[in-house]
Amino acid sequence: MTNRLTELGREGFLDGTLDWDTQLFSAALLDLNTADAAVIAITSSTSASPPVMLTGTHGLTTGDIVFIQGHTTNTACNGLWKITVTDSTHFSLQTLAGVNVTGTGGAGAGGYAVVFGGASTVGKFWSDFDGALVGAKVNLAGETKTLGVADANDVTFTGVSGASVEAVAVFQDTGTNTTSRMVCVITGYQQLICAKTTTGTSIPVDPLLAGIPNGTVLKWSTGESSTLTSAANAGDRALTVTSTTVTVEATVSAPITGSGLPVTPNSGNIVFALDNGANKLFKL
Repeated sequence: MTNRLTELGREGFLDGTLDWDTQLFSAALLDLNTADAAVIAITSSTSASPPVMLTGTHGLTTGDIVFIQGHTTNTACNGLWKITVTDSTHFSLQTLAGVNVTGTGGAGAGGYAVVFGGASTVGKFWSDFDGALVGAKVNLAGETKTLGVADANDVTFTGVSGASVEAVAVFQDTGTNTTSRMVCVITGYQQLICAKTTTGTSIPVDPLLAGIPNGTVLKWSTGESSTLTSAANAGDRALTVTSTTVTVEATVSAPITGSGLPVTPNSGNIVFALDNGANKLFKL
């Protein structure tokens, strides 16, 4: 699995407000199809460049970072983006480098936007996510921070029932939801970046944090499309794909091999096994 730190979580580790191995942190399972302040249902999108997303009243601010998944037809909108707010129910999508996303040629519908924070007040505390909770939170144990890499013991969620789980949240647990600072949200996806404009069957990318299944269709932020013809592995610097052209700094959201997400609870235990790779839970 890979994840992204929330903006307030990143700030907390930098300014010393958060201390990974002395404070209490908890993990929780999230149903991202259940809306909350920082889990926003998407109604539709335009196929413009950049795409404009329609939601209910979202409370976001230009420059906030969101992760979108489950959006159909206009699938280039799935991924990790900065947003430009146009009004209280609309925002457009840009890459983290500020480049407009290109839609995939048709209006889309459905899915969710998970808010990782920014200038707005949304997505900073557990109270913005707890409405999407499945089961009960579990305290982390065995936290370490060797060489800036956060690790902990695997977590067992006991007797879980309820809706499908799409993500795991980690937060500093003060015992009060409105003051429990969000740290990260872990999903079954990773964001890829094309390292240089390339035509052919090998697309150079920044080193992968995790594997990607063979046959995955990639809808890049520049409107280009490619399909993996061979499974990719953690650490790979190139993707083997159908012949295509992909533009430098194009980004795409790709599923992670064996992430275990989403998972449908069956009243049994769900084990959250932390990544045993170099980045563990996350790396500062």
